[in-house]
Amino acid sequence: MLYFLNDYSEGAHEKVLQHLIDTNMEQLPGYGTDHYCEEAKEKIKKACGCEDAEVFLLTGGTQTNQDCH
Repeated sequence: MLYFLNDYSEGAHEKVLQHLIDTNMEQLPGYGTDHYCEEAKEKIKKACGCEDAEVFLLTGGTQTNQDCH
């Protein structure tokens, strides 16, 4: 059985760890302004079938909940 108590009590999949190793020394601008965030936004829009959607990436659940009011 898999238990998902929270997002910080389990290890990462080996492919995730390898990608972190591969990109460890990349110099990137601040959160939300790098090419990874832009690629993620495009994938989210495509998955939702709404290419003109606005996607906002937030840093955690508390911030997300505050923005949803």
